[in-house]
Amino acid sequence: MSIINTLREKMGRLLVVIVGFSILAFVLTDLATNQNLFGGGARNVGEIDGEEISQEDFAAMVDNAMRSYGYPSGNPQLTQYMRDQVWQNLINQVAFSNKLQDLGLEISDNERVDMVQGKNLSPVMQSFFNQYLGSTEPVAVKNFLANINMYGPDAAYYFSNAEAQAINNRQREKFESLLTKTLYVTLAQAQQQYSSQFAFADVDYLHVPFSSVSDDQIGQISDAEISSYLNAHEDDYTVEESKDVEYVSFPVVPSAADSAMYSQQMAEIKAAFEDETTNDSTYAISMTEQGLGFNTYDPSALPNSLANNLTTLNKGDIVGPELQNGIYTIHKITDIVPSENAFARASQIVFFLAGKTPSEQSSVRQTARDVLRRINNGEGFEALAREYSDGQFSTSGGDLGWIRDTDAKVADVKDEVFGARRTGLINRLIERNDKIYIVNVTQTSIKNRYKVAQVIVEMVPSYETSNDVYLQAAEFAANVSNTEEFRDYAANNGYSVFQGTKIGKDAMSIGRLENARQIVTWLYGEASIGDVSDFDLDGEYVVAVYTNETEEGVQSVDDVRAEITEILKNEKKAEFIKSKLGGLSGTVSEVAAAYGPEAQVFSNQSVKMDDNSLGTLGFAPEAIGAANGLRTAGQKAAPQVVEGSGVVLIQLNSRTEASDLGDYTLYENELLQQASNRIVQNLLNAITEKIEVKDERYKFF
Repeated sequence: MSIINTLREKMGRLLVVIVGFSILAFVLTDLATNQNLFGGGARNVGEIDGEEISQEDFAAMVDNAMRSYGYPSGNPQLTQYMRDQVWQNLINQVAFSNKLQDLGLEISDNERVDMVQGKNLSPVMQSFFNQYLGSTEPVAVKNFLANINMYGPDAAYYFSNAEAQAINNRQREKFESLLTKTLYVTLAQAQQQYSSQFAFADVDYLHVPFSSVSDDQIGQISDAEISSYLNAHEDDYTVEESKDVEYVSFPVVPSAADSAMYSQQMAEIKAAFEDETTNDSTYAISMTEQGLGFNTYDPSALPNSLANNLTTLNKGDIVGPELQNGIYTIHKITDIVPSENAFARASQIVFFLAGKTPSEQSSVRQTARDVLRRINNGEGFEALAREYSDGQFSTSGGDLGWIRDTDAKVADVKDEVFGARRTGLINRLIERNDKIYIVNVTQTSIKNRYKVAQVIVEMVPSYETSNDVYLQAAEFAANVSNTEEFRDYAANNGYSVFQGTKIGKDAMSIGRLENARQIVTWLYGEASIGDVSDFDLDGEYVVAVYTNETEEGVQSVDDVRAEITEILKNEKKAEFIKSKLGGLSGTVSEVAAAYGPEAQVFSNQSVKMDDNSLGTLGFAPEAIGAANGLRTAGQKAAPQVVEGSGVVLIQLNSRTEASDLGDYTLYENELLQQASNRIVQNLLNAITEKIEVKDERYKFF
């Protein structure tokens, strides 16, 4: 998922631009040819506000967006992510386009020129010119427009698309501005915002957990009560349509014969490396399946199998073959040459002093001295680094690996590391730049680079192995035609059956199957309950049977019985606890003593209105509100229910009000920004909710 997260975090704005290009290109094409906006026919992926979207056009939009990023096809997760982005942008564009036309918002000629080729280029045009010219300088832009035909046959076409998209975006910005300009924050609201962040209450609170009340004390929960609760909370128990399957997987992995073949191949490669007549670099380049085959490396860039043994390796040494995660590697050191830089290896334990008071810094220094003493007494450096070290290297036991003398990560201890004449602990604390270091030199300084021939070969199943697995899956599928036969055949032949439940239309995975769109499309396509089908997924064959479906709507009582029963039990337990507390008086400590050992008293000296949790009780907004509503010392709030936890009784010890600030502009602006963000999102939601969207992409992708 890392590539998806990267897109979300770093390319959110650009994604809208590129997807907009992709959509607009097809919209303009259809308009120019006087066709239906998105085409027609039976092969439609959906309909947005009456506009049909054909499968062909939608697939082309996604492909165009993928190409705009420079990403190749073949990554299922990325492709599905792009499909979702294109679809959502289609909804937004169609919805806004219709509303903007109704409002009559226009872009003047001067504004159009300025945003398309003037000093205030829109983000869309900036992206376009950067893509075509690598520049947004006015001279370059004007030269491009004057000679647009020289930039290829599609340049004018894509420029028109970008221009139209920029205008569309500007209209939308005006629409949003029309609403955000109406926002207003009063002085009282700004003062309240400030107070919620800086005023606080010092409270004691009594907590009685639900678990202290037995089920016998509240009685049974009846079906009628469950049904009544479900009817009153239908919106909370509405589900989308979903499907259930059972499946048997036939992984395609290298067989014993395949493993033996690869082992023999690597032995032959090693023999070739051992042959002095072999041109190692040429041979490695021709044989490796991954990597460069031959290169010159600093110690810090070598693979671990070499880096961890540099002091014993010599020219001509061969390391491997080694097998890890299905990949064979073998290395030969063909030469060792001088380096301009020095390299050493060390581990460190670092203690941060920055931001600490003098007293805290003194405590840190004492801890560092204790750790150094424990190392000298024989305790492991790595374990102590994991326990005590600050910074990024604590998880590696303090190991810095091979480091260059110019590396910033050792700047504070460079002299000690590279000046060491022998390995071992530097038996003193090193304090520099608000940090304290304990350093262990594991390899002294060298000035070498290494020429390495490297062959990497991934073990993959042979054709014979793949075919054998396919025949097993085919035999299974041929012998079953419904759910009962599927289960019986699997049980009789020793196959493990896996389940996939609540599979939605947009699901990418099913159980342990990560790329299962084929199965999802089948379930929501021609399949009926009891049907069996086989699938060729990445690295495995799968035979699946469609076992059940859940229709869109409110869940049945049986489906939610356990969940609602627990909710109703807690409601009754809350009333039981409140009733018992209601008969008691005094401070919360006195009430707790009278209630019994189930009631525990806690303190919190700084409860702010901005908080949402209370101590270890977790999310408790009602309790926070009650605490901040108290004004007189000794005053108690009414008992509050903390969802999933119990009941709390809060008593105020003291309240500290926020001092008068004088100027509350900062908080006015904070509230205005929050309101502006909400209004833009609410605007989008309101408009898209007013249009009818029929999403049938699941039938095709």
